Amino acid sequence: MALEQLYKIVNEQITHELGAEMQYLAISFWLERENLQGMAAWFKQQAIEEHDHAMKIVGLMNEWDAPIALISPPNPTLEFESLKSVFEAALAHEQRVTEQINSIFKTAREESAWHIEVAFQWFVTEQVEEEVNARDNLAKIIMIGDNPAALLEFDRHLATPA
Repeated sequence: MALEQLYKIVNEQITHELGAEMQYLAISFWLERENLQGMAAWFKQQAIEEHDHAMKIVGLMNEWDAPIALISPPNPTLEFESLKSVFEAALAHEQRVTEQINSIFKTAREESAWHIEVAFQWFVTEQVEEEVNARDNLAKIIMIGDNPAALLEFDRHLATPA
C-alpha cells in the first residue's frame, strides 16, 4: 500500500471523528428534550472531544505535508427508543472507532509508516478509555432500569465534570 493510500484512510478517520461529533450532539439534543440535562451535557462534552480528535488528525496531516480531503459525514441518528438504546448506540459507535483506529495503526505498522504508527498510539490509548466509559454508562443505565431516583442521580453524576 502506498503512503498516499494510508493518508486516504487517515483522511477518512477525520470524517469518522466529525461524524461522531455530530452523533453525540444529536444524542445530547434528544436528552435535553427528555429533561436529562446532565446526560446531555456529558454527550456535548463527548462531541467536543470528537471534534478535538478530528482537529488533532488534521494537525498531524499538516505536519506530514499530506493532503486533507474533507468528506461530509453521514447524517446522525436523531431519535431513540429509550435511554438504553442511546447508550447502546454510544458503545457500538466507540467499538467501531476502535476498529478504525486499530486498522490505521496496523496498516501504518505493516507499511513501516512509523510517523503514523507513533501518532496513532495516542488514539489507541484514548479508545480504551472511551470504550470503558461507554460500557460503564450502559451497565449503569441497565442497572437503573425503571428507578426514577437512580436515573436522576445518574443524570447528576454525568453533569459533574470528572
